[in-house]
Amino acid sequence: MRKTLFLICLFFFYTCDFDFQLNKKITVNEFIEDELKSFSWNQVDQYPVFENCLNFNDTAQKNNCFVETITENFRINLKKNNLVLNRTLVDTINLVLKIDKKGNIGIQSMTTSDENIKYKEIISISFDSTMDDLPKLYPAIKRGQEVDIIFNLPILISTEE
Repeated sequence: MRKTLFLICLFFFYTCDFDFQLNKKITVNEFIEDELKSFSWNQVDQYPVFENCLNFNDTAQKNNCFVETITENFRINLKKNNLVLNRTLVDTINLVLKIDKKGNIGIQSMTTSDENIKYKEIISISFDSTMDDLPKLYPAIKRGQEVDIIFNLPILISTEE
């Protein structure tokens, strides 16, 4: 009886597809396919950061500093153009910004309310002027490589004191 049981167990052991290889070799295509499945295309390891924001250790603080730097410089430049506007401007504009691998920043698109659409060109000029006054910008990093990044940035603008 014992021998029969042993033979049955031995038979099942050899007929099962056990893979006891510790160093299983995979093809390059399988490796690439696995990496692409685990790769998040919507996230970066490090977001763009201005030089004046490098002293923060926390990612949230760096991101907040990034937004505040752009917003504050933009507000200052827009106030300089207040004489051109001849009115108080209060609005939220949505900017789609692109930061390339070299740390250059530019506007992909800009939307504003219908009542302020006629000031879009002045707003664009002010933003371009703001880009020239910003501190050095380090690009986003993904897996150790500098990458382009596009993101939306809503900015509340006000030329009021």
